[in-house]
Amino acid sequence: MRRSLLKALIPAAPQRPASLVRGLGLGRVALRHLPMVPCAALHATGIDSALHSARLRQAASGPQRVLKSLRPASLSLFSTKSFPTAGRFAQFVKDGPAYTFGLLCTGLATGASLAGWYYQQKEAAETRQKTIETSEVSREQFEVQAILAARAPFPAADKREVYVQRDALEETLKSFLKLIDPRSYMVVVGPRGAGKSTLVLHVLTELGGGVLIVPVEKPSATVSELKELVLKVALEQYPKTESWYATSTPLKDANLAARLEAAARAGREDGREEGWLPTVALEITSSGNNRLIKNACTLLKELAADNPLCHGLLVLSSSFAVAELTDDRYRQLFLRVGQFSRDEASAYLDAHFKAHVPGEIATVAAVTAVKERILPLTTLPNAFDLLRQELSNSTNEADLVARAEAWASKFEAAARTDVEGAGNSVLNIFIRDKTGKERCFTTHDLMRELLNTGAPVTLPRATFNVPSDMFATKIRTSDEAKAAFNVDLVSKTVDFASATHRKAAAELLSLPPPTSSLWSWLSGRRMPDV
Repeated sequence: MRRSLLKALIPAAPQRPASLVRGLGLGRVALRHLPMVPCAALHATGIDSALHSARLRQAASGPQRVLKSLRPASLSLFSTKSFPTAGRFAQFVKDGPAYTFGLLCTGLATGASLAGWYYQQKEAAETRQKTIETSEVSREQFEVQAILAARAPFPAADKREVYVQRDALEETLKSFLKLIDPRSYMVVVGPRGAGKSTLVLHVLTELGGGVLIVPVEKPSATVSELKELVLKVALEQYPKTESWYATSTPLKDANLAARLEAAARAGREDGREEGWLPTVALEITSSGNNRLIKNACTLLKELAADNPLCHGLLVLSSSFAVAELTDDRYRQLFLRVGQFSRDEASAYLDAHFKAHVPGEIATVAAVTAVKERILPLTTLPNAFDLLRQELSNSTNEADLVARAEAWASKFEAAARTDVEGAGNSVLNIFIRDKTGKERCFTTHDLMRELLNTGAPVTLPRATFNVPSDMFATKIRTSDEAKAAFNVDLVSKTVDFASATHRKAAAELLSLPPPTSSLWSWLSGRRMPDV
């Protein structure tokens, strides 16, 4: 085909003028390395011997180097070597048509080569763009599938078969998760060990797929990093063999909103109830991270309140963390998780004994004796976890009762230590009461108020004129004080952490006051200035 093309351009002739050979040599040398050039056709014409005389540089692919190769070849056509005699002009007139025809062939070949190169690059760019678009579509599909497949892990209490139903709290959470247009997010609050995470996980496991539980441990995590973490949690649960996106593609925080919206649409198309939305639960694992909690609120406000793309949950590590929330009460719903009720605590012990203690050890009499000793002391879920660990190693009925008694004695001693430590200069604030009189408020003042009231008290109040957030900030500097009191910054109330702490405070404050000045300071009487 190439031979036919060249023969069509160059009519057959008995002799080929040297000028024509030089003209054709220009194109052959310049286009030697370009793709799509019919170079073999030049071999067929027998003009290769003229090509070596051009002495051009090696030309690589691309138009820039073609032009560089053309310049010296064009100049050589009119050099003295091309016309060794003095009649250069006459020679040019004589051989002009041949030179012109050779240059024309060169121009045609060069144009064809440049056009071929251009279309080749254009096709490659279109292929790359299609590959990128296909990759993005595949990535979006994979991430949406990962969100739909994500599930909440079973809580440890369910695995041990000792989970206690907390009907009122569970119903409140389930009602929120059924909202079609939530326009808010729920904050789960309560003291450490109250069972917040256990309750949330138990309810979320019943929802099936589309549930993302995101533990947040990095104190400095930004909103963008939290978005990437949500996607990462979804991809880590999804089988990594399905796609390389799970490990090889950098996460993009901007994709989260679009992925949640696509997941909600896909879930409803797959037969889930009308208005179904994925659930994103951010679990703050430590308190005192003011910036982290505010960033978490910002993210849930964006995803669940401003644009209802999911149901948002924020699980705080302790009751003190409420003070670090953003002031956005119109978009925040609160779920308070506190101590077991007496019936729930009794059901917890029954479930534990049934699941993990042999019947010949956990007899009816032994279980009744344990309940009578333990339930008046505390109903805090984490205290029952510690009790469970102690009783699990019982060898007989008497040993079970003895272990329960030993645990109760230790708990009472620890409560006395907490109360005594809470009174040692934890709170010492001079503030004006409602009458305008300045006085010093101490922790003992609050203890007396709680003992006189016999119930949680709302702060501030006339006899303890200290705001709840100020009190919470102060007692966080003392481990004993934090253990002695339960502060609810949502309802702005405070109470003793347990009935045992209340009893220890009553014993401490009923002692006859010593004559030392320390006791005068602790009891709220202002010391004279020195």
